[in-house]
Amino acid sequence: MATADKIEEQTLLRYPQRQYYPIRLQQRLKDDRYTILAKLGYGAYSTVWLARDERTNMYASVKVFVRDDTTTPQVLNEIQTLKHLAGCSLEHSGSGIARLADDIFQIDGPAGQHYCTASNPQGCNLWDLRLTFPDGRLPKVLVVAAVRCLVGCINWLALDCDLIHTEITSRNVLTAVANDDQFVEIERAEELNPSVPVMDGTYPVYRSREEPATARNITGIVHLNDFGSARSASASYQDWWMPDLYRAPEILMRVPWDFGVETWSIGILILELLEGRNLFYPIDEEHNQYVLPVALAQYISVLGHPPLWMIQESTDPTIPTLFDSQGKTHMSCWICEIPIPAFSLEHFVTAIPPGTEKDKFLDYMRRILVWDGKQRATSSDLFHHEWPQMYESQT
Repeated sequence: MATADKIEEQTLLRYPQRQYYPIRLQQRLKDDRYTILAKLGYGAYSTVWLARDERTNMYASVKVFVRDDTTTPQVLNEIQTLKHLAGCSLEHSGSGIARLADDIFQIDGPAGQHYCTASNPQGCNLWDLRLTFPDGRLPKVLVVAAVRCLVGCINWLALDCDLIHTEITSRNVLTAVANDDQFVEIERAEELNPSVPVMDGTYPVYRSREEPATARNITGIVHLNDFGSARSASASYQDWWMPDLYRAPEILMRVPWDFGVETWSIGILILELLEGRNLFYPIDEEHNQYVLPVALAQYISVLGHPPLWMIQESTDPTIPTLFDSQGKTHMSCWICEIPIPAFSLEHFVTAIPPGTEKDKFLDYMRRILVWDGKQRATSSDLFHHEWPQMYESQT
């Protein structure tokens, strides 16, 4: 099949190696409990479908994972994490922000078994929502509302569940909706104009029925989704991790990292939602590659130079070659041929005009945007800082 003819999951880089389940509309899963109504989306490890729970006569979002094997550890990790979360205390208010599974089951496919989860259907993700606003910028009150939800959620995950999410991005945060109107619209649209799949051998590939990305039906509450990259919060790590545009600096430097990466992710997310663009973009688009020296130069432009100890303790032999630490007691000097951009946080932030609020916001962000995760603002700091408190009566 020509590249131009590929759609949805067929366009993904590792699609040929991953075996998706050949689901069909109106198919019933788990002893006829879930009737598949429409496709909502797809990802590297799953397809997502709007379904009707015949037991409750309510809508459900059914996620059907690729076949579980040794090449897809994220699948088993997400299933194990969701099972673990189901057994955690739900007394913390942040527990309602994590998108938990109401049901977990397996179905047999042509090449083996596939895990499935069923959850309450939610609205669009924050990435899609912000694109409906001018310049891709969310209103500040919506950003603060989302931050309050996420801060409570990461607190619950760490304290009551011993987990860190590690992949808090605008695509993994879903909006809560006030009612089922949009799902009724999707079901009706499918009935009036049934989707015809593109056949890839014996595998049917459907186009997604896009959920309308609109602020009309959202509640201000968001839900943290996708736990395939979750880790234990009580451990420390030193491997290469996190999405490219959200990667915490301690991971860049290949020194130990832990829960501090969560607040870093939220900080980067805040800037993306407010400004409609990413603070850091160290991607070689021609080769679709992440470029470490470019990333470090961009981080230095905003954070200043990294502490000397990070260079000395890095497990990446490339790191010391980029810095000259001779004669320096606490800091280092950048000697890479890639220049440090003439760039600052003050210039990046334009959604808030100069004045008292911008000063408070910059102080808020500077507590997050630091090299050392141990020195980074805690979730409590994010919640109680002056800047979000300015919007307390509106959220």
